Amino acid sequence: MMKKEEDRKSIAAFHEDLLEGRTTCEERVSEELANISKYRGRHNAFITVFDGDDGLALSRARVLDERLVGSRHKLPPLFGVPLTIKDNTFLGGFPTTNGSEAFSDFIPQTNSDVVDQLLEAGSVPLGKTNLHELALGVMGTSGLNGPIHNAVDPTRISGGSSGGSAVSVRLSKGAIISTGSDTGGSVRVPAALNGVCGFKPSFELLSTDGVFPLSGSLDHLGLFARSMADLSLGFRAITGSRPLPGRKHRVGIPTTYFVDEMDKQVSKDFWHAIDALKGSGDFDVRDVPVEESMGSYARARAVLTLKEASWFYEKILRSEARKLLHKDVVALMDNGLKMGMLRYIHATNLRVRCGQAMARLLRGLDALLMPTCLVVAPRIDDVVGKETGYLRYLMLKNTELFNLTGLPALSVPARPRGDSLPTGLQVVGNVGEDERVLSVGESLSSVVR
Repeated sequence: MMKKEEDRKSIAAFHEDLLEGRTTCEERVSEELANISKYRGRHNAFITVFDGDDGLALSRARVLDERLVGSRHKLPPLFGVPLTIKDNTFLGGFPTTNGSEAFSDFIPQTNSDVVDQLLEAGSVPLGKTNLHELALGVMGTSGLNGPIHNAVDPTRISGGSSGGSAVSVRLSKGAIISTGSDTGGSVRVPAALNGVCGFKPSFELLSTDGVFPLSGSLDHLGLFARSMADLSLGFRAITGSRPLPGRKHRVGIPTTYFVDEMDKQVSKDFWHAIDALKGSGDFDVRDVPVEESMGSYARARAVLTLKEASWFYEKILRSEARKLLHKDVVALMDNGLKMGMLRYIHATNLRVRCGQAMARLLRGLDALLMPTCLVVAPRIDDVVGKETGYLRYLMLKNTELFNLTGLPALSVPARPRGDSLPTGLQVVGNVGEDERVLSVGESLSSVVR
């Protein structure tokens, strides 16, 4: 039986081809570098690419091929798999711009923890991906060298801040893993808008050492992949976790707030997916009432983010270097500078209450299901100059509270790939139950077709 197209592009299929001698790491890496060269200018998804015959990518691929000759039986979990790295994440000896001219000359001497883990698992870095400047934006329009363009429709936003990473995964020719950071939705939003899988694990499960901070108490690292199988494999490769035994999933559908304000396409895809779950026999689907206080918790998340970000970047904000920053980023940072400590302390108290509210929502459930974003990707022309307006609210509404609470949250494509604009399903679980969230996501991806 012929494999499905996506199956042929999986990490498992790539490793099978390696072991059978049908391909090499160098061939796969060369293929992806050539692919990047074709779309790079159109989508602005990369800041740095490690191309060239003697570049990092091909040099490492050749070393791995030499290792493969001696052992074709047991490969590290990400052996030879191309890796793209968000450019706020350190790779020693290579520029890390944080998406900003203010850091254009910064070259870290050491790797971030997550890069070390991914390299140890066998991956091959291809380049550093573009992001909304300083990771403070959900649109991807204020990236280095201009907006990052959506992988499906280049006239539309990629989402952010990890837009370049999501685009690199959607446009890849085969198996690939990418990193992102997520302070309010920066992995899950671009995953949804570009039709890939994006996972933000529980708070502090992935180390943020060696990553430019935005909000130290809210920052999470995350991963992107083409499929749930590849995403789960990548997560397990760097955490050592193992899949859970299969069983029927108990999932809750919020009755308000998280399902309010959906646009027509998001609503259609979401309810179609929920109907598919109910008919599959793999899910116990329940309605879950939502408390009225969610809006106040969202405002608390914004206070914590902007205050902590302004502390870290205060030296730049109070110097001539502020002129190098995009207007929307400066406006948000200045709001943080103006916030008093009483407001910050009140936000920390609301954070505790939000955690309690989420625990009540998830009681007796494996996960909550909701749209990742309430709208499809807007046109770039409708966003530039309005990055901090109402569309920002619609992008962040369903994702930001799970940074405030540290809950694991995953975005899975809401329907099969096609020419129409992607939408996402968000799966949210209890703290520490990351494998349960992945298990729900894997079942979702097999049911929602």
